[in-house]
Amino acid sequence: MTSMKKHTLIDCFSLRARIGWQGLRSDEFKTEGAYLVTGWDFINGRINWDDCYHVSVDRYEQDKGIQLRENDLLVTKDGTVGKTAFVVDCPEQATLNSHIFLVRSKDGSVEPAYLYYVLNSYIFTDFMKNILTGTTIKGLTQGNFYKFVFEAPDVPTQKKIVEVLEAIDAVIEKTREVAQKYSNIKLGLMQQLLHCDRHMPLSKLGTIISGSTPTTSDEKYWNGKNVWLTPADLSGMTMPFISDSSRHLTDAGVKKATGTLLPAYSVIISNRAPVGYCAVVTVPFSYNQGCKAVKCNSDVDPLYLYYFMSNQKAALERVSSGTTFLELPKKELARFLVSIPLDIDEQKNIAEKILAADEKVQAEIDYVKKLDNIKQGLVSDLLSGKVDAGTLK
Repeated sequence: MTSMKKHTLIDCFSLRARIGWQGLRSDEFKTEGAYLVTGWDFINGRINWDDCYHVSVDRYEQDKGIQLRENDLLVTKDGTVGKTAFVVDCPEQATLNSHIFLVRSKDGSVEPAYLYYVLNSYIFTDFMKNILTGTTIKGLTQGNFYKFVFEAPDVPTQKKIVEVLEAIDAVIEKTREVAQKYSNIKLGLMQQLLHCDRHMPLSKLGTIISGSTPTTSDEKYWNGKNVWLTPADLSGMTMPFISDSSRHLTDAGVKKATGTLLPAYSVIISNRAPVGYCAVVTVPFSYNQGCKAVKCNSDVDPLYLYYFMSNQKAALERVSSGTTFLELPKKELARFLVSIPLDIDEQKNIAEKILAADEKVQAEIDYVKKLDNIKQGLVSDLLSGKVDAGTLK
């Protein structure tokens, strides 16, 4: 166990936020000058200086209390509340917009980098839940933030904890970079391989079938064994294949939704809320009115069709219509042109090359998740004093 001391934020840190700059106009944003940091510039706990807006030096000098220094800690106080960034590689002149607290050490009793990890832990999450529960203003006030209580060991131990967690963060960031490299390779392959001189309407490549929702209050349709997909099931997918759904239909429900189960290895495409999610379904399935499915002809590789259509979201949105939300009509989907080689073996070869890049991206994403889970467990143990930081290498 590590010996811990209780701290209240007001005792060891000062809080500053922008109070000046009345009448700052959008036309004052510059391409050069002093950096203006917003919450949008927080990327994985650091500031993406390359994407920051700029303001004039006069505006920068107008409020000295929010002029940034190296090792300052930034916390968003409204909008996406509690998002954090630790200031490193600070330019000579950088300042804040009005939605961010600048947190700066007063007495050196707590390392800013240590507080950064506290603010990204369950300790601060629980604090935020308590102060926001039942309130109409979903923001972090200075008065509430100053009341934040946390524990910390002595400064040398804090530094050791930060060293350990920063080492894990470095590995996570490197893994993200590898995932991005493979993602760029995949995009390059798609741009290179998913184009040919032969274009066919989607209706010529398979049978397009609409879906529907059985009466939700009738129990005889629901909680069966049949997969029933909606756009929500397709959201957040990072790989082409899907084999299950959040809700399931009985056989009677399938008859109401799609008449019969669509065969495995058909391609499903969302046609509303939103338009353009795609997947290859690896089991027999049904689906709701937010989707259309393509039962592919024997000379069409479903995986090739998936990759082509998943790369056409913007084009599908352009041929959609609607006031409340966009909807892709069946006739527009039917005549949507697909660039596809005549030879199915060539289709499969192209799809397999893109899939190989996809699998590499997914492997790196999975590794990031594994590392992040390890980190979160370690953060919990270190910040609670359960694990002695001195025992870590």
